Amino acid sequence: MKKLQLTVHDVSPVHEDTLREIHSALCGLGAVRYSMLVVPDYHGEWPLEEYPDFCRWLAELEESGVEMVLHGLRHKGAAALGTADRIRSSLFTRGEGEFLGLDEKAAEQLLREGRQILKRAIGIEVNGFVAPAWLYSRGTTTALAKTGFIFTESRWRIWAPGTGRTILLQPAVNYAGGGLLKRSLAALWVRVSTALLCGSQTVRFAIHPCDFENSARKKAVMKRLKNLLRKRETVCFADLLPAP
Repeated sequence: MKKLQLTVHDVSPVHEDTLREIHSALCGLGAVRYSMLVVPDYHGEWPLEEYPDFCRWLAELEESGVEMVLHGLRHKGAAALGTADRIRSSLFTRGEGEFLGLDEKAAEQLLREGRQILKRAIGIEVNGFVAPAWLYSRGTTTALAKTGFIFTESRWRIWAPGTGRTILLQPAVNYAGGGLLKRSLAALWVRVSTALLCGSQTVRFAIHPCDFENSARKKAVMKRLKNLLRKRETVCFADLLPAP
């Protein structure tokens, strides 16, 4: 059967009500196998360890088959950026490219800290990482290999940091927040890409909390998912990894 690799971004207590709604909606579609991208301390204001009920819920989901993946540390950019990276940041995010301007040492420190927080808060040892806004510096890719993460993804592919080997070469399909132009272009991208990828063995689809905080976008997301799930089953990253 064809696959739908499904991710839910920006998992943090700040979005708890919306995330529970998303999970309920996905379960209603039979999509019980997917990945949650967890932010240990969203914007430096929502540390996981101060929200034990939320952490227990994530642990329960993980036990039921939902995959937990590290998604930055604070999901907020702080490093100084060169001209090219400033352009990339302005195109794809609103100041949240946390791993875009980092050298190897700084990236490694954040990766290790984020992994330790998830271990303490949720009780799991994560082995996958996705940078906020899918934006990586060269130092980050090197640090990922050093810290033992076995998978990561960009907008265009999923790969193994240790070897650089591509696991899946496929663009991620997702809607977007921001202004009217950006939202309209993202909606067009979803329509075009899902049509072009309909014959692919695996389609990648990403959901953000803001998708469910706007009634029109939520309706569009649910309609798209229903169509995709007619002939596909949802999977997480681990289901796509090659056998040891």
